[in-house]
Amino acid sequence: MIALAPDHATAWNRRRMDVYEEPTDLVDATLRRLRWGTHELAAIERQRTRFHGGSSVLVGVPMQQEAAPARQCHLKPFPKGPFRFVALDVETATHDRGSICQIGVACVRPDNSVETWMTYVDPQVDRWVFTSLHGISARTVRGAPTFAEVLPLLRDALRGQTVYQHSGFDRSAVAAACGNADLPVPEWEWRDSVYVARRAWPELRGKGGHGLASLKRHLGLVFQHHDAGEDARAAAEVVLRAEGWRSPVEQEAPRSRHPSIDHGEDLDLIDDDDPLPVILAPVAQKNLPMPLVCPSPSRTIGVTEITSANIEHSHIYLRNFFERFPEDAIGGSNRASVARREIAINWGGGAAVMTDLDGKKRFFRKRGWVRSFFERNGARAGDLVLVEEIGPYRYRVILQPRPA
Repeated sequence: MIALAPDHATAWNRRRMDVYEEPTDLVDATLRRLRWGTHELAAIERQRTRFHGGSSVLVGVPMQQEAAPARQCHLKPFPKGPFRFVALDVETATHDRGSICQIGVACVRPDNSVETWMTYVDPQVDRWVFTSLHGISARTVRGAPTFAEVLPLLRDALRGQTVYQHSGFDRSAVAAACGNADLPVPEWEWRDSVYVARRAWPELRGKGGHGLASLKRHLGLVFQHHDAGEDARAAAEVVLRAEGWRSPVEQEAPRSRHPSIDHGEDLDLIDDDDPLPVILAPVAQKNLPMPLVCPSPSRTIGVTEITSANIEHSHIYLRNFFERFPEDAIGGSNRASVARREIAINWGGGAAVMTDLDGKKRFFRKRGWVRSFFERNGARAGDLVLVEEIGPYRYRVILQPRPA
């Protein structure tokens, strides 16, 4: 490149100007930014002495320099409350859960609007493992605060808040990062949006599960996976959807600063068979409205009268209110033309039944449970069956005895 460059652009490289003084201030600032210590500075001093023809080098003695100024930490201000709840997500640099390199917090206000706060974090590691997953590298976090510098802000901002995570990873990562920094673990009230999703959408069990990638497809969420701010916002949206809300965050999500990487699998996916209790840490309580952890209050969508034929053939006619069921849960008249989606039916006999709807006969396609439902409730011709919607694609059937 030097050979191809014009003559006037290569003066310094070809020694066509006087040698100038070393920019010591810039060099010292660079070394401080690199966090070089005694051994690195001693090695530089040895090389400087050799360059100038010296022979006596004091190994381990750093170059004389001014004391490094205190590290400047610039953190984005945290949104002002009050909040109904928040959702928190982290990304890590390595397999060490304490190597947090990004933190995102989605704050849900009383009107269900969501404001997202995000910061990169310098995990101070020599080796990065997950850059190909989230796009964050040592260059991304250069100049970012350390976890020890971020924690005081979060500790104050989240004190007394309900903090959702999507799986148990984020809570354990915060605890691990506190351990690495020799800091006390904050006593936040943690809850799990995976648990909420399992209750709200049981039809996903064994069909992609309740990880964020699966819920993104199932609920039509718009976000960039493996970005802490985006994932936190998605977890908050999952809770809102389970409550029955449709918040403004369903619009196009803001683009992330780092490139989108599609890995074809959801590393946050949790095995649906794993027990996942909600663990609450003791915190000071505030008189703020608490988020629901179950679907919104039920609403009646229809009532149908049971006939002798219904009892004999184990079916429940839904003709009077069939159009109130979601269209994508209605299929054809045989098993070869089932609908794209299934609905969950709570009938009071244990696990919910997953089925679609027969669009021709206008009843629940799967009927094995109906006989047990009738027997359990002592159904007789003339009794009424009340059908309630208790959440998206979730329904409950209740038998009401015929009037005396």
